[in-house]
Amino acid sequence: MKMICIVLFLLAFSCSSYAEQVQCKTNINGAVRFLSYYEYEYEINENYTWRENLFHGWGDITCPAFITLRYFTPKLTDYERSVFCLKFDKELDTYTGFVNGTRNAYLVCKEPKKTFCERVNETKDAAIAITGLAAGAVGGGTAAGTAGITAVAHSSGAVILTGTGGYIAGTLGSIGATSLAVVTAPATIAATVVSVVTVGGAVYLCRDKDSDETTE
Repeated sequence: MKMICIVLFLLAFSCSSYAEQVQCKTNINGAVRFLSYYEYEYEINENYTWRENLFHGWGDITCPAFITLRYFTPKLTDYERSVFCLKFDKELDTYTGFVNGTRNAYLVCKEPKKTFCERVNETKDAAIAITGLAAGAVGGGTAAGTAGITAVAHSSGAVILTGTGGYIAGTLGSIGATSLAVVTAPATIAATVVSVVTVGGAVYLCRDKDSDETTE
């Protein structure tokens, strides 16, 4: 009888742990959004710093920052999205996007950047081609290094190519990644600095928002 009670107690505790879904509020580009997550999920606790837990989020935002980052990058695993940090506008009390960079305790980018990232392709062939190019550039054995493009391998498995818009577009065109239409668009080519991030079989383009205005 004692064993039965122990088993029932453990089952009840286990079920309550996984069934307890929490609803929270975030703000993205000035729009309030309600998200949900499981409070006892391991990944949440791993990415929920003591400072954020103690002082909570920004303003009226109640979602852990990691939940907002998940919303921005739904196709990635928690480990893969670790290459990105959140952009936050304190004056407007809203998240404005995400970019590759170092995070603070709230997963917000430590160094403010004008750039923003967007997923532009999910073709694995393009991601593999770019990853191969970056891997070669890291070793200094490809044309990428001489074309003014730097490559960085991130611990999450992501690779990041950074250079001017023209160099990036020309280099990717040379390896046949023509399906990346946004990468070769006039706005991108005109941008001073562009980064292309490949992670989890997807390709993200990070560029200055002002670059769109320069081509109008």
